[in-house]
Amino acid sequence: MSVLRAVMAARPPGGVDAGGLVEIDVYDLFEACTPEVTGVYLTGDVDQEFLAVHRDEFDALVRGGLRVVVNGHVQRPFLSGLSRWRRSDYRGPADLALTRVTDHPVWRGVDPAALLYNTRPGRHTPEERERIGVAGFYGRGYYLDLPEGARVVHTLGRIAGPIDLVYPMGEGEVLLHAGNDLLQFASDDRGTAALRSNLLDWLERR
Repeated sequence: MSVLRAVMAARPPGGVDAGGLVEIDVYDLFEACTPEVTGVYLTGDVDQEFLAVHRDEFDALVRGGLRVVVNGHVQRPFLSGLSRWRRSDYRGPADLALTRVTDHPVWRGVDPAALLYNTRPGRHTPEERERIGVAGFYGRGYYLDLPEGARVVHTLGRIAGPIDLVYPMGEGEVLLHAGNDLLQFASDDRGTAALRSNLLDWLERR
């Protein structure tokens, strides 16, 4: 089994090791999706126009059993079930706070409150994070027009906009995160280190 991390940067043929993932250039994605690949992690800045050109091929891979994590702001739906990202009208942290509405193994052991604020390095109490942190890096938008079978994991703010959700496609699944790359929120300082191993386990279908 292997998991690919597709990025918007040149990488050598075969990719490079990235801590349990194989990091590849997104333009090599479809050649790299060999039968032993179980999951694909797309960073938020990948070329959506390129992926949209290959939408039928991408759909077929997911329907065949691939799991995909989609980060960022979708403007060109490049997989069936995706819709366009919508910016939240936020005035303060209460409009950006996360509410967990469904448990999911990717966020097992991760407190949604620990994802709200970005702070300087180091461990901080919840009160310190609120005092010195900046809210909104996890996400400032959401998705509507959800596909059939979608399960919302987290909602955003007082409008309860879906920011994290998963939906089935044939034998595969899509995890959609309407914000900055999930992996950057896995850290010991936040108490959210489990997010990385959880993501890998899910993408490896463990």
